[in-house]
Amino acid sequence: MKHVSLVRAWAAFVALACCLCALPATALAAAEMPQTSIFAVVMRNGDLYVSERRTFSFEDDANGVFWTIPHAENAQGVAGSPSLEAVSEVAEDGSLRPYSLVSAAHNGDAGAYTVDASDDETTLKVFAPREEGDELTVAIDYVLPGAVMAWSDTAELYWKFVGPEWDEPSENVSLAVGFEGDEGAVGGPEADAQVRAWGHGPLDGAVDIARGNVIVNYKMPRVAPGEFAEARIVFPAAWVPGLAASGEARLQTVLDEEQAWADEANARRERARIESALAASAQLGGGAVLLAVALWGRFKKYASPAPVCAEEYFRDVPSADHPAVLSAFMADGSVEPRAFVATLMKLTDDGVVALASETREKKGLLGTKQVESYTLTLKALERIDNPVDQDAVALYFGANPANGDTIAFDQALLVDDGDEGTSALDDFKATVAAQLEVRNLTSSVPPAYEMGMVGAAFALGLASLLFSLLMELTSVFVFLASAAMLVSSVIVVAQTKCFEPEAVELRERCRALKRWLEDFTNLGEAVPGDVVLWNKLLVMAVAFGVSDEVLRELADAVPRDVRGDDATGYIYPVYWWCYPHGRLGSPTSSLDHAYRETVAQVAESANSSGAGFGGGFSGGGGGGTGGGGGGTF
Repeated sequence: MKHVSLVRAWAAFVALACCLCALPATALAAAEMPQTSIFAVVMRNGDLYVSERRTFSFEDDANGVFWTIPHAENAQGVAGSPSLEAVSEVAEDGSLRPYSLVSAAHNGDAGAYTVDASDDETTLKVFAPREEGDELTVAIDYVLPGAVMAWSDTAELYWKFVGPEWDEPSENVSLAVGFEGDEGAVGGPEADAQVRAWGHGPLDGAVDIARGNVIVNYKMPRVAPGEFAEARIVFPAAWVPGLAASGEARLQTVLDEEQAWADEANARRERARIESALAASAQLGGGAVLLAVALWGRFKKYASPAPVCAEEYFRDVPSADHPAVLSAFMADGSVEPRAFVATLMKLTDDGVVALASETREKKGLLGTKQVESYTLTLKALERIDNPVDQDAVALYFGANPANGDTIAFDQALLVDDGDEGTSALDDFKATVAAQLEVRNLTSSVPPAYEMGMVGAAFALGLASLLFSLLMELTSVFVFLASAAMLVSSVIVVAQTKCFEPEAVELRERCRALKRWLEDFTNLGEAVPGDVVLWNKLLVMAVAFGVSDEVLRELADAVPRDVRGDDATGYIYPVYWWCYPHGRLGSPTSSLDHAYRETVAQVAESANSSGAGFGGGFSGGGGGGTGGGGGGTF
């Protein structure tokens, strides 16, 4: 028979065309259904021969899958129960592996199926155990009476091919409907007017009529649980000669109903388009306005004045401010490790502390071993007259330092009392920050502006994300463009700094000094005659974060007989910080590492206590036979 060849051809097509491309799994899904392909043939006797291929992608272990097919009455009051013809598993090569009908089966059984028919529905259970991550494509063939009705002026197929009772969404659903009795409609405009088709369900579904040997195609990307997909087709009653016709005319009723539903669906689509356009405008407009405000603030409202004197190089100490203060100033207020290192380097130059290297015994799991380390010894506590220096000494030597105290780098900054250690570190940072405030070296951009702009960006971003999720990410470009503008706004706000003219000039001198120090060896210039000034510039080099290599080159620029040698020691002890000694790296690198470890320990201790004729679907319908659902068990 013709329907047999059609069904076989469809099975071969499905094997080639079904790409098992499951979408990302949801947390509660037992099995997703990434592909559903159905071919149905309207037989001459009015029965509907259905061949369905449904792919299951398992997110949990399962014993098999099931279908429920309701025994629904059609508009003529006729109810029919499906007759199962075959159940098979579709192999990767497209071949079919038939399953056996059994009267009863148990969990764990494989290659079998059961059919349970009640007054209201037929339940098909397919026993095919699968593990999490497996995929299975099941083919079921059945004959459904009652889906086709013959009237005095037309014949009508009214059928829910995907019911609302499936446990999970049916993705990538397609249906092709053929007609065994369509030979008389081949070609010509008369055939075009004899077949009309509509679809009911998700509004993103589509219907297309292929002329010739008439095939009506339905496609929809997704049918969610609780939704259905329904086909309604009118065609010549002569195509179902074996079906008794009612004396009632039906065609105009169908046309009126479908026009009303189409108008309603089109109105919903238009509203959705308008809402989507308005939302997209709001998303893009909100991001654009915020970015414009941020740029206005950055380059107009809170712009710093241009420096009066913009020299390429500066060859002196930029100001009388403490090196740690200048270091934090150039780091936009952040007290970096180099600020602490520069402070101790300054104290060495001032004669307050002495730097040395030593070899000592250190206990380990396998006994004691000889280790090398740098030490600082407090020599002249009474010379300290700057609060930054006082807090640096307290941070390194403890709360009650005394002349003669000696502490190695790997033992420094590790106070037994965690609260005291935290307080000393915070005190050092706070003192540096306070001197920035006193010297008016901080940005005058109001915190309320910064917090308001960041808060607005967060609120707009959240609103844009929620809308995109509600629209099932149909406007990904709009969301990404909006997000890009919002992120850019936050970056611009973070870079908005407004300084007083004096601070602007000081920043320019600091930048020029750093450029000079980094380019010094390439310029061929002589070292300034004032060695004391050069020593201070070495401290500034550390404060501004020049590399260890550049620091050594700057120190090498001073003649050895001026700075001293390894035999006699350094005349100017600041040079101790510029070179490695023995197997140790340079003291600046070693102390920088120790300071970073302390900051990390303090941060860890502070945190640990805090506990979606052809055309689109309409939303009407629902009066067709079929439906049902299914899932896994």
